[in-house]
This record gives sequence, C-alpha cells and structure tokens, in this order.
Amino acid sequence: MIKRKNLILIGMPGSGKSTVGVILAKALTRPYLDSDILIQLKENRSLQDIVDADGYMVLRDIEEQVLLDINCENHVIATGGSAAYS
Repeated sequence: MIKRKNLILIGMPGSGKSTVGVILAKALTRPYLDSDILIQLKENRSLQDIVDADGYMVLRDIEEQVLLDINCENHVIATGGSAAYS
C-alpha cells in the first residue's frame, strides 16, 4: 500500500510559501491548500480584518485550529506565516 503524504510548506511571513506551493502542486499534479485562504473562507473576512478587530493572537488561534482540522492526503499545503510560531 502506498502512503500518500502531504507536502507542507512552513516558513516566515513573506517567504514565498504560497507562490512555491502553487508551482509545486502543479508540477506534482497534487491539490493545493493555503491556510490563509481557508481562514478567510471560514471567518468570512480578511486576515487583516481579523487582526484589526480581534488581534494577532486570535488570528494565530484560528490558524492553528484550521490547520488541525485539515484532513486530506497527497496535497501541497501552504501554512500562514504565523504557523512557524505555533
């Protein structure tokens, strides 16, 4: 049985995780997930709106929960910049 593992990109904010993730996913013909996009879809507001209204620590908590809730195999996943701190 072949185990289908995810490829997860973690790095500092602005390091290019999303850009590299899209390119990697296309090259490997894998689905792509971006935790920043998942957060915005879940919260129905931008990351900056979350920080402005609730603070950076709330955004980090939301991001951590979104990452823990991901249940998939064989994906390329780009985490948000704050995931490196969690």
